Amino acid sequence: MNGILDETPSPLEDDAAVSVDVLLARPHSPGNLGSAARACKAFGARLLLLDLRADASHEDARAFASGAEDLLDAAPRLSSWDEVEEGASALLALSSLRGRSARGLPPAWSWAAARRAARDGRLVLAFGPERSGLTTDEVRRASGRLAIPTRPGFPVLNLAQAVAASLALLAAGGSSPPTPTTAPAGASALRRLREELAATLAASRYLRRDDDPVLLELLSPLLRARLTTHEAELWTGALRKLGHRVRGA
Repeated sequence: MNGILDETPSPLEDDAAVSVDVLLARPHSPGNLGSAARACKAFGARLLLLDLRADASHEDARAFASGAEDLLDAAPRLSSWDEVEEGASALLALSSLRGRSARGLPPAWSWAAARRAARDGRLVLAFGPERSGLTTDEVRRASGRLAIPTRPGFPVLNLAQAVAASLALLAAGGSSPPTPTTAPAGASALRRLREELAATLAASRYLRRDDDPVLLELLSPLLRARLTTHEAELWTGALRKLGHRVRGA
């Protein structure tokens, strides 16, 4: 995490090449919903809502949005993670991993790397509900993990606070000019690669069960490499053909 705060922050909305979406999965509190919308508008991010549990018309949601009611009302209501992944250059899960092991989870990212991903395309920052955070299965669907550098003894923030802190860290994480590069594979292409890897390893009986953490450990080097779309498709095609050969053996 070194180097995150030693650069001059630049607002996300001041960088036309940066595209950031904040996803709230199953939020319950109208106040958090409104406050998160306000933070998104302050930093120039878009708000996405997955399986919304809070009432966006509640007086607390409107009061805490305070000027960002338009963003709250315009926030797309999604019903599946497939919709979240569609068109995303990277999907990053926000989690302190409190009480959980990182084994079998996507690799940790720096905030500077996240800012670069936002320049490559559409970056989605995913936050879980107030009471439990993202599930392990949801974190496993991400391209990588981000953590807010809180004190280890108390790594917990209110949902809206976490959204605001994350957007501030993202704004501070990449003020240097972008390095020209080929755009990395999007979340949908990486999901297809993950599914093909799981199917091939299951067919070969290498995995004991579909959710074996070993699957994510094998996938992690590919996620860290930030494959291009072409490279991800090559891997997916090779695994598919290998899987057919294994099943036909």
